[in-house]
Amino acid sequence: MIDVALPHTRPTSSPHVAEFVTRVLERLKPLTSEPEIHNHIHEENTQEMDERTQAVKLLKTVLKWLMASAGRTFTTPVQQQLQLLPLLFKIAPVEIDESYDEMKQDARTCLSLMSQGLLYPEHIPLVLAALEEMAGSRSWHTRFSVLTYLQITVFYNLFTLLSLPVEVLRIRKLVMQLLLDEQLEVRDMACTTLSGLLQCQFFPLDSSLQTQLQTLSKTSLPKARGDNTYPSLITGKRHAGVLGLSACILSSPYDVPQWMPQILMDLSDHLNDPQPIEMTVKKTLSEFRRTHHDNWQEHRQCFTDDQLLVLTNLLVSPCYYA
Repeated sequence: MIDVALPHTRPTSSPHVAEFVTRVLERLKPLTSEPEIHNHIHEENTQEMDERTQAVKLLKTVLKWLMASAGRTFTTPVQQQLQLLPLLFKIAPVEIDESYDEMKQDARTCLSLMSQGLLYPEHIPLVLAALEEMAGSRSWHTRFSVLTYLQITVFYNLFTLLSLPVEVLRIRKLVMQLLLDEQLEVRDMACTTLSGLLQCQFFPLDSSLQTQLQTLSKTSLPKARGDNTYPSLITGKRHAGVLGLSACILSSPYDVPQWMPQILMDLSDHLNDPQPIEMTVKKTLSEFRRTHHDNWQEHRQCFTDDQLLVLTNLLVSPCYYA
């Protein structure tokens, strides 16, 4: 029995989960300073290598322990669970390749299970603080994983989070931060995350968000270099705005809100932009056509004649909407 008081018996005096986990975390500290964690045993006979080797062995056990607790209420204090998140994000890259060993797979499984946990309101700031820390990681795989973890956590704790407006704003800020990420894969995942949060009305598509995205999308492109390329920083910022506008369109797949026609027109201005912006616009317009095709006779009433003409020229042959 661990920290359990049964009827007509005295409370157990030991072992206590909190004390046990504290000792475990202390022994895992050698791994927190490593840029990467390797799943092998060091042969060097030094104290430092021995500590890391023992920490790797212990980490494998901890991962199995966390997975075994799936489906039951976690007895580990949430504060201590969150101390494991940096390690889990470090050893659970998104890409799956031949070197994707058992420990990395276990770490991904643990992240998935922990993201599905139901949180009390007092735990949510702790979770967001951990995610904000990981969003600043030098590894883009880690930043990518933050978004996948965030999506699941929000949807499993939607109503609890909606009762905490301050935390909702923190999540919006975090998603916008990653939408501006230098790595294309992270920006694309941030677009998907933003679209899902808008679709479930986690936060509204208000005028301030629209203005922010439109301002980003209008970032001026400098003169192309000799090889016909643009500085990635400038292109990424402009691309972030276009991805944000695309997320707005994709968040309403079967209706046409009042704001949608203008955003579609804004996106059409970027069809001649350099890659990956052009491809993002084409994919978004193609998806809009697919999802709004069945009820187009009703949807077209939301557009002006000029807007319909632009859409017709962009999407299909002139006879498509006849």
